[in-house]
Amino acid sequence: MNISSDYEKDFPVPDKPPGAYEWWYFDALTHDNEWGIVIIFYQGNPFSPEYIRQIKSQNSTPDEFPAISISLYHKSRTEYYSFIEYSSEDFKWDRKTNTIEVGLCSFQQKTEENKLSYLVKLDQNLDSGHTIKADLTFRSIINSSIFQDEKSNPKDDHFWNLVQPVAKVEGDIKITGKSKNESVQFKGMGYHDHNIGNEPMRESFEDWYWGRFHFQEYTLVYYAMNGVDFKQHKAWLLKNDTQSIAETISVFDSNSEKRNFFGIKSARNLFFNSERIKILIDQKTLLDNGPFYQRFKSNARINYGDKEFFSVGFSEYIKPSRIYYKIFWPAVNMRLRFKKKKAHWVQNFKSLYEWTW
Repeated sequence: MNISSDYEKDFPVPDKPPGAYEWWYFDALTHDNEWGIVIIFYQGNPFSPEYIRQIKSQNSTPDEFPAISISLYHKSRTEYYSFIEYSSEDFKWDRKTNTIEVGLCSFQQKTEENKLSYLVKLDQNLDSGHTIKADLTFRSIINSSIFQDEKSNPKDDHFWNLVQPVAKVEGDIKITGKSKNESVQFKGMGYHDHNIGNEPMRESFEDWYWGRFHFQEYTLVYYAMNGVDFKQHKAWLLKNDTQSIAETISVFDSNSEKRNFFGIKSARNLFFNSERIKILIDQKTLLDNGPFYQRFKSNARINYGDKEFFSVGFSEYIKPSRIYYKIFWPAVNMRLRFKKKKAHWVQNFKSLYEWTW
């Protein structure tokens, strides 16, 4: 995995080969941890059964499979969920305004002196009757040298650009959700990154864990990737005021594995340790629990010198090979809305669609 923190490279890579993927990820939690949101814009949706079929025939490119997923959580419960795949003409990139659009949703990058911001706009009306309208702004300082010591591997086809490891997030969200209509004035901390792969994930990765937690003075970002013929385990403790690295930790362990209904097995406790710092991530609450991917609302504890810190944040686990198990595709198709096709019948009913969340 090639790692960087360069906001100037936060735009679509042209001429990606069949099987490639690209996504722009945003997440945030309110200061009281009551509300959380995860938004992902895709060009080359790696979770699309139709894209996977086309990859095998080598006659399709990532540009033909843009998508966006939105998950809004309240008190560890999903209040709004959507995953919509569009046609190539529904993905637009305006280099003059630094704006990317997928359908009616978009994000725009703005810079001023050493300040970086992203304006994220959401506008969806689902077949089930659920709706969302949101305007969120992610603000941070610019520090493109955070990971300058993470040397790029020219043989590695996967790139992770941590553009905003820590950002202040403010805005408004209005939804017709699972419980009722809600209007949320969102204030909290967030994160934004950009991932690119020039081959399907399963070609390189067996599985991986990754996550981020914001503390008062620090932000923790980690990933534990088990590759087909390699391992990359690393965590960084970043100073919030400068976004510089305070500590780098490479010793990783895990325990308390559990298997879900679909047969995917993942650990509930993750550990990163060094002489100066000990980190425990307790993947306590499952938010998304599928056949190849899990998202948790987790607790993190850090013992750093004589100090102890606690935080709540998002953590995730994925096993890419299972994306290709056709036995799971009917379940995927219930959740994934193909805009160019008629909606899956489950998506036309509020309670049935919510059951798939």
